[in-house]
Amino acid sequence: MDISPQVELILEFLQQYAPEGLRDEKLFAQFMQHAQNGGKQEALGALAFHGKYLRNLYITIRRQTRETELYDKIEQEFSRAVNDFHGMITEFVADADADFRATVERHALAVSESGLKNLLALAEDFTALKNLELDYLKDEGADSTEE
Repeated sequence: MDISPQVELILEFLQQYAPEGLRDEKLFAQFMQHAQNGGKQEALGALAFHGKYLRNLYITIRRQTRETELYDKIEQEFSRAVNDFHGMITEFVADADADFRATVERHALAVSESGLKNLLALAEDFTALKNLELDYLKDEGADSTEE
């Protein structure tokens, strides 16, 4: 899949913007390009929102122990969030070209420990996109109140 100059520019900015850069820039570029090619910006935004939510749950659950009062509830919510994000990714790539779809299925949708790690890495890259959006909106709100 050829990556457009617009997507390249966004990726370059995200690499610098995200504290640790993107986890898998090549795969994330394909997600962004697929969204641009198919007019799926809204779906991309939903993936960013749910990716950030999943990442935040993952951080929360890693800070807990099984003895923690709410551990079971957080674990159930994390499981649900993983399943939801997995389903959203599956739906997003359903109409993608065969190579991209196969890569995503092998890499991020595999039902295995490495598949889960890759899915969480993808959620982290979507988090960077969501954080950029939130910072942009915050700056836009500050600019409009100054006028």
